[in-house]
Amino acid sequence: MSRPDSPSPQQPERPERPQQPERGQLPANATTAGPLTSTPAASSALDVERDSDVPISTQIYWQLAYQIDSGRLLPGSRLPPVRDLGAALRVNPNTIRSVYKRLADNDYVMSRHGAGTHVADRPPQRRGAEALAGLVAEMLRRAAQAGFTADEVASATFAAATERKRPGEHVHVLFAECTKADAAYDAERIAAAFPGIVEAEGSLLEELAERIERFHYDLVATTTFHADEALAIVGGQLPVVAMLVGPGFIDLVHEVAALPSGSNVGLVCASDRGAQNIAETLALSGTTGVGVLTAAYGDEAGLAKVDREADIILLSREALALGLDEQFDRPERIREWTYEFDPSGLELLRRAIERALAARAAASPADGPPAKRTTAERAGRERATVASSG
Repeated sequence: MSRPDSPSPQQPERPERPQQPERGQLPANATTAGPLTSTPAASSALDVERDSDVPISTQIYWQLAYQIDSGRLLPGSRLPPVRDLGAALRVNPNTIRSVYKRLADNDYVMSRHGAGTHVADRPPQRRGAEALAGLVAEMLRRAAQAGFTADEVASATFAAATERKRPGEHVHVLFAECTKADAAYDAERIAAAFPGIVEAEGSLLEELAERIERFHYDLVATTTFHADEALAIVGGQLPVVAMLVGPGFIDLVHEVAALPSGSNVGLVCASDRGAQNIAETLALSGTTGVGVLTAAYGDEAGLAKVDREADIILLSREALALGLDEQFDRPERIREWTYEFDPSGLELLRRAIERALAARAAASPADGPPAKRTTAERAGRERATVASSG
Protein backbone atom coordinates (compact mmCIF):
# COMPACT_ATOMS: atom_id res chain seq x y z
CA MET A 1 0.00 0.00 0.00
CA SER A 2 1.43 3.35 -0.94
CA ARG A 3 1.63 6.11 1.64
CA PRO A 4 0.23 9.57 0.86
CA ASP A 5 2.22 12.64 1.48
CA SER A 6 -0.32 15.19 0.28
CA PRO A 7 -2.30 15.77 -2.86
CA SER A 8 -0.42 18.28 -4.97
CA PRO A 9 -2.28 21.59 -5.01
CA GLN A 10 -1.67 21.80 -8.74
CA GLN A 11 -3.44 18.51 -9.46
CA PRO A 12 -7.00 18.88 -10.77
CA GLU A 13 -9.74 17.83 -8.37
CA ARG A 14 -13.12 16.38 -9.30
CA PRO A 15 -15.73 18.92 -8.10
CA GLU A 16 -17.44 17.98 -4.85
CA ARG A 17 -21.17 17.39 -4.92
CA PRO A 18 -22.91 20.10 -2.90
CA GLN A 19 -23.85 19.38 0.70
CA GLN A 20 -25.45 21.41 3.43
CA PRO A 21 -24.70 19.58 6.68
CA GLU A 22 -26.33 20.76 9.86
CA ARG A 23 -23.85 22.27 12.28
CA GLY A 24 -24.14 22.69 16.02
CA GLN A 25 -23.01 25.74 17.95
CA LEU A 26 -19.28 25.66 18.68
CA PRO A 27 -17.36 27.67 21.28
CA ALA A 28 -15.60 30.82 20.18
CA ASN A 29 -12.20 29.16 20.24
CA ALA A 30 -13.25 26.34 17.87
CA THR A 31 -13.06 26.29 14.10
CA THR A 32 -14.97 24.01 11.80
CA ALA A 33 -14.20 22.46 8.43
CA GLY A 34 -16.76 21.93 5.72
CA PRO A 35 -17.96 18.56 4.39
CA LEU A 36 -15.24 15.95 4.17
CA THR A 37 -16.49 14.05 1.15
CA SER A 38 -19.15 13.88 -1.52
CA THR A 39 -20.51 10.73 0.13
CA PRO A 40 -23.89 11.70 1.68
CA ALA A 41 -23.27 9.60 4.82
CA ALA A 42 -20.18 11.64 5.67
CA SER A 43 -21.80 15.01 6.26
CA SER A 44 -20.30 15.78 9.69
CA ALA A 45 -17.58 18.40 10.18
CA LEU A 46 -14.23 18.58 11.94
CA ASP A 47 -13.59 20.96 14.78
CA VAL A 48 -10.43 22.08 16.53
CA GLU A 49 -10.15 23.16 20.19
CA ARG A 50 -7.24 25.58 20.32
CA ASP A 51 -7.23 25.75 24.12
CA SER A 52 -7.11 21.97 24.52
CA ASP A 53 -4.10 20.16 25.95
CA VAL A 54 -4.44 17.68 23.08
CA PRO A 55 -2.27 18.69 20.09
CA ILE A 56 -4.24 19.94 17.11
CA SER A 57 -2.83 17.26 14.82
CA THR A 58 -3.97 14.57 17.26
CA GLN A 59 -7.45 16.11 17.50
CA ILE A 60 -7.83 15.99 13.73
CA TYR A 61 -6.38 12.49 13.48
CA TRP A 62 -8.74 11.13 16.14
CA GLN A 63 -11.78 12.65 14.46
CA LEU A 64 -10.89 11.33 10.99
CA ALA A 65 -10.01 7.88 12.38
CA TYR A 66 -13.32 7.83 14.24
CA GLN A 67 -15.28 8.72 11.12
CA ILE A 68 -13.57 5.88 9.23
CA ASP A 69 -14.00 3.38 12.08
CA SER A 70 -17.69 4.26 12.45
CA GLY A 71 -18.41 4.01 8.71
CA ARG A 72 -19.23 7.69 8.28
CA LEU A 73 -16.35 7.86 5.82
CA LEU A 74 -16.78 4.89 3.51
CA PRO A 75 -14.03 3.01 1.66
CA GLY A 76 -13.00 5.04 -1.36
CA SER A 77 -14.23 8.35 0.08
CA ARG A 78 -11.95 11.24 -0.77
CA LEU A 79 -10.45 13.39 1.99
CA PRO A 80 -10.12 17.14 1.35
CA PRO A 81 -6.86 18.30 -0.23
CA VAL A 82 -4.24 19.26 2.34
CA ARG A 83 -4.34 23.00 1.63
CA ASP A 84 -8.14 23.11 1.50
CA LEU A 85 -8.58 21.42 4.88
CA GLY A 86 -5.80 23.51 6.40
CA ALA A 87 -7.47 26.69 5.21
CA ALA A 88 -10.89 25.59 6.46
CA LEU A 89 -9.54 24.80 9.92
CA ARG A 90 -7.03 27.67 9.94
CA VAL A 91 -4.28 25.11 10.49
CA ASN A 92 -0.86 24.96 8.84
CA PRO A 93 -0.94 22.62 5.80
CA ASN A 94 2.06 20.78 7.24
CA THR A 95 -0.12 19.80 10.21
CA ILE A 96 -2.74 18.31 7.87
CA ARG A 97 0.03 16.63 5.91
CA SER A 98 1.29 14.96 9.09
CA VAL A 99 -2.25 13.84 9.96
CA TYR A 100 -2.70 12.21 6.55
CA LYS A 101 0.67 10.49 6.88
CA ARG A 102 -0.30 9.15 10.29
CA LEU A 103 -3.58 7.86 8.89
CA ALA A 104 -1.68 6.16 6.06
CA ASP A 105 0.83 4.62 8.46
CA ASN A 106 -2.10 3.06 10.30
CA ASP A 107 -3.71 1.80 7.05
CA TYR A 108 -6.71 4.12 7.23
CA VAL A 109 -6.03 5.90 3.92
CA MET A 110 -4.05 5.58 0.73
CA SER A 111 -3.09 7.93 -2.07
CA ARG A 112 -4.06 7.55 -5.70
CA HIS A 113 -2.06 9.45 -8.29
CA GLY A 114 -3.98 12.42 -9.56
CA ALA A 115 -6.96 11.76 -7.27
CA GLY A 116 -5.75 12.75 -3.81
CA THR A 117 -6.10 10.84 -0.53
CA HIS A 118 -8.88 8.30 -0.06
CA VAL A 119 -10.13 5.97 2.65
CA ALA A 120 -8.55 2.54 2.20
CA ASP A 121 -10.66 -0.19 0.60
CA ARG A 122 -10.22 -2.27 3.75
CA PRO A 123 -9.69 0.11 6.70
CA PRO A 124 -8.29 -1.49 9.85
CA GLN A 125 -10.62 -2.76 12.55
CA ARG A 126 -9.26 -0.84 15.53
CA ARG A 127 -9.66 -2.20 19.07
CA GLY A 128 -6.44 -0.87 20.59
CA ALA A 129 -5.88 1.69 23.32
CA GLU A 130 -5.18 4.49 20.83
CA ALA A 131 -8.50 4.08 19.05
CA LEU A 132 -10.43 3.92 22.32
CA ALA A 133 -8.61 6.98 23.66
CA GLY A 134 -9.57 8.86 20.53
CA LEU A 135 -13.24 7.97 20.90
CA VAL A 136 -13.27 8.99 24.56
CA ALA A 137 -11.49 12.28 23.86
CA GLU A 138 -13.92 13.06 21.07
CA MET A 139 -16.91 12.36 23.31
CA LEU A 140 -15.55 14.40 26.22
CA ARG A 141 -14.75 17.37 23.99
CA ARG A 142 -18.20 17.46 22.47
CA ALA A 143 -19.86 16.97 25.85
CA ALA A 144 -17.86 19.89 27.26
CA GLN A 145 -19.10 22.07 24.40
CA ALA A 146 -22.65 21.26 25.52
CA GLY A 147 -21.83 22.04 29.17
CA PHE A 148 -21.49 18.52 30.61
CA THR A 149 -18.73 17.44 33.00
CA ALA A 150 -16.54 14.36 32.59
CA ASP A 151 -18.32 12.69 35.55
CA GLU A 152 -21.70 13.25 33.92
CA VAL A 153 -20.40 11.73 30.68
CA ALA A 154 -19.02 8.70 32.54
CA SER A 155 -22.32 8.15 34.34
CA ALA A 156 -24.37 8.46 31.15
CA THR A 157 -21.98 6.14 29.28
CA PHE A 158 -22.28 3.42 31.93
CA ALA A 159 -26.08 3.73 31.96
CA ALA A 160 -26.27 3.56 28.15
CA ALA A 161 -23.95 0.55 27.98
CA THR A 162 -26.04 -1.27 30.57
CA GLU A 163 -29.25 -0.37 28.76
CA ARG A 164 -27.94 -1.78 25.47
CA LYS A 165 -27.80 -5.25 27.04
CA ARG A 166 -31.49 -5.46 27.95
CA PRO A 167 -34.81 -4.61 26.29
CA GLY A 168 -35.52 -0.91 26.08
CA GLU A 169 -38.46 1.24 25.13
CA HIS A 170 -38.31 0.35 21.42
CA VAL A 171 -38.06 -2.84 19.45
CA HIS A 172 -34.40 -3.22 18.48
CA VAL A 173 -33.87 -4.39 14.90
CA LEU A 174 -30.44 -5.31 13.56
CA PHE A 175 -30.32 -5.11 9.75
CA ALA A 176 -27.51 -7.15 8.20
CA GLU A 177 -26.04 -6.55 4.75
CA CYS A 178 -22.80 -7.17 2.89
CA THR A 179 -21.67 -3.50 2.80
CA LYS A 180 -21.74 -0.80 5.47
CA ALA A 181 -23.42 1.66 3.13
CA ASP A 182 -26.39 -0.62 2.41
CA ALA A 183 -26.69 -1.75 6.03
CA ALA A 184 -26.77 1.81 7.36
CA TYR A 185 -29.10 3.06 4.62
CA ASP A 186 -31.60 0.23 5.08
CA ALA A 187 -31.55 0.57 8.86
CA GLU A 188 -32.51 4.23 8.46
CA ARG A 189 -35.38 3.27 6.14
CA ILE A 190 -36.68 0.71 8.62
CA ALA A 191 -36.58 3.21 11.48
CA ALA A 192 -38.44 5.72 9.30
CA ALA A 193 -41.10 3.13 8.40
CA PHE A 194 -41.87 2.46 12.08
CA PRO A 195 -41.31 5.79 13.86
CA GLY A 196 -41.48 5.72 17.63
CA ILE A 197 -41.56 1.93 17.67
CA VAL A 198 -38.28 0.68 16.26
CA GLU A 199 -34.61 1.44 16.77
CA ALA A 200 -32.73 -0.01 13.80
CA GLU A 201 -28.99 -0.47 13.40
CA GLY A 202 -26.97 -1.65 10.43
CA SER A 203 -24.37 -4.40 10.60
CA LEU A 204 -22.10 -6.27 8.24
CA LEU A 205 -23.00 -9.93 7.98
CA GLU A 206 -19.64 -11.01 9.37
CA GLU A 207 -20.18 -8.81 12.45
CA LEU A 208 -23.63 -10.23 13.17
CA ALA A 209 -22.62 -12.86 15.72
CA GLU A 210 -20.51 -10.42 17.73
CA ARG A 211 -23.21 -7.74 17.78
CA ILE A 212 -25.82 -10.22 19.02
CA GLU A 213 -23.49 -11.43 21.75
CA ARG A 214 -22.68 -7.93 23.01
CA PHE A 215 -26.05 -6.14 22.78
CA HIS A 216 -29.76 -6.79 23.02
CA TYR A 217 -31.77 -7.07 19.82
CA ASP A 218 -35.34 -8.26 19.36
CA LEU A 219 -34.90 -9.48 15.81
CA VAL A 220 -32.59 -9.55 12.80
CA ALA A 221 -33.62 -8.45 9.32
CA THR A 222 -31.91 -8.83 5.96
CA THR A 223 -32.80 -9.21 2.30
CA THR A 224 -33.80 -12.56 0.86
CA PHE A 225 -30.40 -12.74 -0.87
CA HIS A 226 -28.65 -13.10 2.51
CA ALA A 227 -31.37 -14.90 4.47
CA ASP A 228 -29.67 -18.31 4.55
CA GLU A 229 -26.37 -16.82 5.68
CA ALA A 230 -28.05 -14.73 8.40
CA LEU A 231 -30.04 -17.72 9.65
CA ALA A 232 -26.87 -19.79 9.92
CA ILE A 233 -25.06 -17.05 11.84
CA VAL A 234 -27.93 -16.28 14.21
CA GLY A 235 -28.44 -19.98 14.93
CA GLY A 236 -31.95 -19.63 16.34
CA GLN A 237 -31.03 -17.01 18.95
CA LEU A 238 -33.35 -14.42 17.40
CA PRO A 239 -36.09 -14.31 14.76
CA VAL A 240 -34.71 -13.52 11.28
CA VAL A 241 -36.93 -11.63 8.83
CA ALA A 242 -36.05 -12.09 5.15
CA MET A 243 -37.34 -8.97 3.42
CA LEU A 244 -38.33 -9.03 -0.23
CA VAL A 245 -37.02 -6.27 -2.46
CA GLY A 246 -39.09 -4.32 -4.95
CA PRO A 247 -39.91 -5.46 -8.49
CA GLY A 248 -37.52 -2.92 -10.04
CA PHE A 249 -34.53 -4.74 -8.59
CA ILE A 250 -35.89 -8.13 -9.62
CA ASP A 251 -36.44 -6.83 -13.14
CA LEU A 252 -32.82 -5.70 -13.25
CA VAL A 253 -31.59 -9.15 -12.19
CA HIS A 254 -33.79 -10.73 -14.86
CA GLU A 255 -32.46 -8.29 -17.47
CA VAL A 256 -28.92 -9.41 -16.73
CA ALA A 257 -29.88 -13.09 -16.65
CA ALA A 258 -31.55 -12.74 -20.07
CA LEU A 259 -28.48 -11.29 -21.79
CA PRO A 260 -27.26 -13.32 -24.78
CA SER A 261 -24.46 -15.76 -24.13
CA GLY A 262 -21.10 -14.04 -24.52
CA SER A 263 -22.30 -10.67 -23.19
CA ASN A 264 -20.31 -8.83 -20.54
CA VAL A 265 -21.60 -7.21 -17.36
CA GLY A 266 -19.52 -4.61 -15.54
CA LEU A 267 -19.79 -4.53 -11.74
CA VAL A 268 -18.50 -1.30 -10.19
CA CYS A 269 -18.36 -0.67 -6.43
CA ALA A 270 -16.40 1.36 -3.93
CA SER A 271 -14.48 -1.78 -2.93
CA ASP A 272 -13.52 -5.15 -4.41
CA ARG A 273 -15.71 -6.93 -1.92
CA GLY A 274 -18.81 -5.05 -3.01
CA ALA A 275 -18.27 -6.10 -6.62
CA GLN A 276 -17.84 -9.70 -5.51
CA ASN A 277 -21.13 -9.54 -3.60
CA ILE A 278 -22.98 -8.38 -6.73
CA ALA A 279 -21.38 -11.21 -8.70
CA GLU A 280 -22.58 -13.73 -6.10
CA THR A 281 -26.12 -12.34 -6.26
CA LEU A 282 -26.15 -12.69 -10.06
CA ALA A 283 -24.89 -16.26 -9.77
CA LEU A 284 -27.71 -17.09 -7.35
CA SER A 285 -30.22 -15.66 -9.84
CA GLY A 286 -29.16 -18.24 -12.42
CA THR A 287 -27.14 -15.95 -14.67
CA THR A 288 -25.03 -18.14 -16.98
CA GLY A 289 -22.95 -17.60 -20.10
CA VAL A 290 -22.33 -13.96 -19.23
CA GLY A 291 -18.88 -12.53 -18.59
CA VAL A 292 -18.41 -10.56 -15.38
CA LEU A 293 -15.97 -7.62 -15.24
CA THR A 294 -15.37 -6.16 -11.77
CA ALA A 295 -13.75 -2.85 -10.85
CA ALA A 296 -13.44 -0.89 -7.63
CA TYR A 297 -12.91 2.81 -7.01
CA GLY A 298 -9.36 3.77 -7.92
CA ASP A 299 -8.84 0.75 -10.20
CA GLU A 300 -8.29 2.82 -13.33
CA ALA A 301 -7.34 -0.16 -15.51
CA GLY A 302 -10.37 -2.13 -14.36
CA LEU A 303 -12.73 0.80 -14.89
CA ALA A 304 -11.32 1.36 -18.38
CA LYS A 305 -11.86 -2.31 -19.23
CA VAL A 306 -15.44 -2.15 -17.99
CA ASP A 307 -16.01 0.93 -20.14
CA ARG A 308 -14.60 -0.80 -23.24
CA GLU A 309 -16.17 -4.23 -22.95
CA ALA A 310 -19.32 -4.15 -20.80
CA ASP A 311 -22.77 -4.34 -22.40
CA ILE A 312 -24.41 -3.37 -19.09
CA ILE A 313 -22.71 -1.62 -16.16
CA LEU A 314 -24.09 -2.10 -12.65
CA LEU A 315 -23.10 0.56 -10.09
CA SER A 316 -23.55 0.17 -6.33
CA ARG A 317 -24.96 2.88 -4.08
CA GLU A 318 -21.44 3.73 -2.89
CA ALA A 319 -20.10 3.92 -6.44
CA LEU A 320 -22.88 6.29 -7.46
CA ALA A 321 -22.20 8.49 -4.42
CA LEU A 322 -18.57 8.69 -5.48
CA GLY A 323 -19.56 9.82 -8.98
CA LEU A 324 -18.18 6.80 -10.83
CA ASP A 325 -21.08 6.91 -13.29
CA GLU A 326 -19.40 9.97 -14.82
CA GLN A 327 -16.39 7.91 -15.94
CA PHE A 328 -18.23 5.83 -18.53
CA ASP A 329 -19.20 6.56 -22.11
CA ARG A 330 -22.61 5.50 -23.39
CA PRO A 331 -24.57 6.15 -20.20
CA GLU A 332 -27.50 4.11 -21.54
CA ARG A 333 -25.59 1.04 -20.36
CA ILE A 334 -25.54 2.14 -16.71
CA ARG A 335 -27.93 0.60 -14.18
CA GLU A 336 -28.20 1.45 -10.48
CA TRP A 337 -27.65 -1.63 -8.35
CA THR A 338 -29.92 -0.41 -5.57
CA TYR A 339 -33.27 -1.59 -4.31
CA GLU A 340 -36.36 -0.57 -2.41
CA PHE A 341 -38.20 -2.86 -0.02
CA ASP A 342 -41.29 -4.50 -1.41
CA PRO A 343 -44.43 -3.67 0.64
CA SER A 344 -44.74 -7.36 1.46
CA GLY A 345 -41.25 -7.24 2.98
CA LEU A 346 -42.25 -4.38 5.27
CA GLU A 347 -45.43 -6.29 6.14
CA LEU A 348 -43.38 -9.31 7.23
CA LEU A 349 -41.26 -7.01 9.37
CA ARG A 350 -44.34 -5.36 10.86
CA ARG A 351 -45.67 -8.75 11.96
CA ALA A 352 -42.35 -9.65 13.54
CA ILE A 353 -42.36 -6.33 15.41
CA GLU A 354 -45.89 -7.03 16.64
CA ARG A 355 -44.80 -10.41 17.96
CA ALA A 356 -41.84 -8.80 19.74
CA LEU A 357 -44.15 -6.25 21.35
CA ALA A 358 -46.60 -8.96 22.38
CA ALA A 359 -43.82 -11.03 23.93
CA ARG A 360 -42.61 -7.98 25.83
CA ALA A 361 -46.12 -7.22 27.11
CA ALA A 362 -46.36 -10.77 28.45
CA ALA A 363 -42.95 -10.57 30.13
CA SER A 364 -42.34 -9.66 33.74
CA PRO A 365 -42.54 -5.91 34.52
CA ALA A 366 -39.10 -6.26 36.10
CA ASP A 367 -37.58 -6.47 32.63
CA GLY A 368 -37.91 -2.74 32.04
CA PRO A 369 -39.83 0.45 32.81
CA PRO A 370 -43.56 -0.50 32.52
CA ALA A 371 -44.65 2.99 31.47
CA LYS A 372 -42.17 3.10 28.60
CA ARG A 373 -43.07 -0.36 27.41
CA THR A 374 -46.75 0.48 27.50
CA THR A 375 -46.13 3.54 25.34
CA ALA A 376 -44.19 1.52 22.76
CA GLU A 377 -46.78 -1.25 22.77
CA ARG A 378 -49.62 1.22 22.26
CA ALA A 379 -47.70 2.88 19.40
CA GLY A 380 -47.09 -0.53 17.89
CA ARG A 381 -50.76 -1.44 17.95
CA GLU A 382 -51.72 1.91 16.43
CA ARG A 383 -49.09 1.49 13.71
CA ALA A 384 -50.22 -2.06 13.01
CA THR A 385 -53.82 -0.91 12.66
CA VAL A 386 -52.81 1.77 10.15
CA ALA A 387 -50.64 -0.63 8.17
CA SER A 388 -53.33 -3.30 8.08
CA SER A 389 -55.97 -0.89 6.86
CA GLY A 390 -53.67 0.67 4.18
